[in-house]
Amino acid sequence: MSRNIFQQRNLLLLWLGHVISHAGDAIYQLALPWLVLELTGSKTTTSLVALSAYLPAVLLSLFAGVIVDRFDRRGIMIFSDGARMLVMLALVGFLTAGASSPVIVGIIAFTVASFATLFYPARDALIPDLVPTTALTSANAFISTSGQFAHLAGPLMAGLLVTWVGLTHLFTIDALSFAASLICLVFIGSRRFAATPKRSRQTDHFSDLIAGLRYVWRERALGLLILLTALNNLFIMGPAIIGMPIFVREVLALDFRAFAIIEACMAAGMLIGSFLVWRFGPPLNPSLVLFVGMIVDGLTYSLLFFTETYAQTKALLLVHGIGIPMITISRTTLIQTVVSFQYRGRVFSMVNMSVIGLTALSAALVGPLAEVIPIEMIFLGIGFSAAACGIIGLSHQGMMGLVSPNGRG
Repeated sequence: MSRNIFQQRNLLLLWLGHVISHAGDAIYQLALPWLVLELTGSKTTTSLVALSAYLPAVLLSLFAGVIVDRFDRRGIMIFSDGARMLVMLALVGFLTAGASSPVIVGIIAFTVASFATLFYPARDALIPDLVPTTALTSANAFISTSGQFAHLAGPLMAGLLVTWVGLTHLFTIDALSFAASLICLVFIGSRRFAATPKRSRQTDHFSDLIAGLRYVWRERALGLLILLTALNNLFIMGPAIIGMPIFVREVLALDFRAFAIIEACMAAGMLIGSFLVWRFGPPLNPSLVLFVGMIVDGLTYSLLFFTETYAQTKALLLVHGIGIPMITISRTTLIQTVVSFQYRGRVFSMVNMSVIGLTALSAALVGPLAEVIPIEMIFLGIGFSAAACGIIGLSHQGMMGLVSPNGRG
């Protein structure tokens, strides 16, 4: 069944659009903190701008999930891509005009992220409509490779292109990547998405939101999984986003291109991890794969405390990357399998809020901490804490038993 996904035209188009747009995102995620560090030289300001890029997930994700469950999911994705393209072009215009206010950069980052809150729950809720349930792990791993290819190519492209086009026009490239993703989505067959859940339209948005929260409250193991996801991201994501550029600048004393190559090494590990999940994951309990991935993810970051050279950092980040798709693919498959159609958008929006929202808080904390604590010490502490999340998950019978004959949606 895993090989049949290559015969799914709509899935292939979705994958192609993701490869391109995620490459643009990878460039954006590298360029944004580096831009703010160059404009201000302040780690705290860099953390605050990063916070603005993730805060919308806290404020908007739950209502975004209601929208995803009410309307055409493909149309929502097209709208999100188009809006993000226009806002990114506005950032380019702002920088080209010579302006340098970190406040304006933060507002633009907030706006881009606001439209992104619609895209990812819609995508994850849509995939079960494209492939049979037995192919979900393979399809999710396939889609995940789009991100891994992109995060491998994106940093390498950023390192090369920054010399030719400058830091500002890296954001232009990101805008063009959204346009390419939009075109791919337009060519996905619309008949597959014509039916929207009319039952949701008989109630108001707030009632649908409360119904989604009650659903997760009833399914206790599912709620605990989302809570553990939030805690894990609180520990790991701020250091990943803010800590790594600081580590490269202060511990390794290297430049943006070295930072880009280190991130590309992590992306290569993610690509390897996606392949391993795709090849060996379907017969395994996805909860087991998920929590082992959390342990790998955390412990490898802790080892940065002992890392002193560029070569060691690249090798460690390669291994670190393998654990990431073990987490993301398995969690997505669990939710697609357990949660019924009418709640998928809302549940995925809750996951999105726990991942990106806690990333915002984590990023906001790391900058000020790094002003007083060496960044390698921060990596040591958060790595062990993140690994502990995986150990908690492995020891919890309810979360380990989420996928059962009675639990499949």
